[in-house]
Amino acid sequence: MKRLIASDLHGSRAFCRKLLDLYEKEQATELILLGDLVFSGSYDPRFEFDPQGVMDLLNRQAPHILSVEGNCDYGIQELSPQFPFFRKYKVVTWEGREVFLTHGHRYSPRNPPPMGMAQILLSGHTHMPSFQRVNDLLCVNPGSVSLPRGGSPNSCLVWEGDLLRWITLEGEEFHRETLPK
Repeated sequence: MKRLIASDLHGSRAFCRKLLDLYEKEQATELILLGDLVFSGSYDPRFEFDPQGVMDLLNRQAPHILSVEGNCDYGIQELSPQFPFFRKYKVVTWEGREVFLTHGHRYSPRNPPPMGMAQILLSGHTHMPSFQRVNDLLCVNPGSVSLPRGGSPNSCLVWEGDLLRWITLEGEEFHRETLPK
C-alpha cells in the first residue's frame, strides 16, 4: 500500500490543492494527515487562508483520509470533516509494524509514547522533516505542507513497503530511508 503522509496545512487552500494534486500524481491509496489542518495560517493572499475551503477540498477525498488532531485544530468539528479525525493519537499496523500517529505537540521524540505501544512514531508539529531513533522507537516527521521551517521545502512523506521518501509538493524527492526489518 502506498501512503502519502502530510502535516501542517494551516488553512492554506493553495497548498492543500498542491498536496491533493501530488496525492493523485503519486497514486497513493491513503492520505494520512498529522494535524494542524485548517487554523493558524498565514494571511498573505498567496497562501489563500481559507479553513472551510481546505475542509471542502479534503472532504472530497474523505474515504481515503485518516487524520489526527493538531494543537491548532480546536473547533475543526464545526467545519464538518467527513473523514476519521482522532484526538491525541491513533495506533495503526502497517506492513507488520505498529505505527503511532500523532501531531507532535503531546507525543514527540522528546516526549515519546509509552514503551511498547509502537515501533514507529509519525508526527509533525515542528514543520521540519526528520528521521531519528529514540531508544527502540523510530521517529519520522514529514515536514510541513504550507509553512516549512529551518530552510526545509514544503514537503510530505511517501511510505510504500519498506521505503520512506521525503518529497516536495512538486514531487521532487530530497531524502529517502529504508525501514529496518
